[in-house]
Amino acid sequence: MSVVIAYLLWDMLVDDDLDNARAAMADLAWDQDLRHQAAMRRSEKLRAIGSQATFFSGLARINREFRSVQVAVTLRDFVLLDNWTHLNPETELASLPRASIMQAVIVDANGHEVADQLLDPIRELETPQEERYAVVLKRHDTSGDLPPVSFLFRSGEPALECRDRYRRFIEQRPDRRAAIRTGGQGSTRLAPQLGLGRTPIPLA
Repeated sequence: MSVVIAYLLWDMLVDDDLDNARAAMADLAWDQDLRHQAAMRRSEKLRAIGSQATFFSGLARINREFRSVQVAVTLRDFVLLDNWTHLNPETELASLPRASIMQAVIVDANGHEVADQLLDPIRELETPQEERYAVVLKRHDTSGDLPPVSFLFRSGEPALECRDRYRRFIEQRPDRRAAIRTGGQGSTRLAPQLGLGRTPIPLA
């Protein structure tokens, strides 16, 4: 399909074309202002919940709706926010207590765990329409295993980055560091903390 980009100057526009151009410029300024306001509201939201870091977490199905997710990391929770900041800067889509996440792994389209060295960016370029990976969070609480949650990705590099960010913040949990210092004995103190955090929202 051929695309034609016109050569235009303001003095070349008359009547309806001029009105349309002026309206489009006004819409652009309005859109930029909305995006700026949304970014400010997202920053205020992150400060209010005590966010320590944020990262992109792929595509999740939350309450049966697919959402692009940005994760805010707080002391006790992974708070899921809409990655489209300008559309929904403040609403928390879901919250996962950090203490409930036992492991983060990458799996293929069939649910089989994928070793890092098998991720092939060349193959991804050659087959761009092939859906590939999910980052899976394996969870546990005082009642036992919780259903895993997953985030979909079309390529390996962002999936790796997302998995590694989850792993980093899992390892930085105060209860995990205490367990490491005591040679595993501190794990007995994990259970009382599992129920803490924000009220979880169903992810499926």
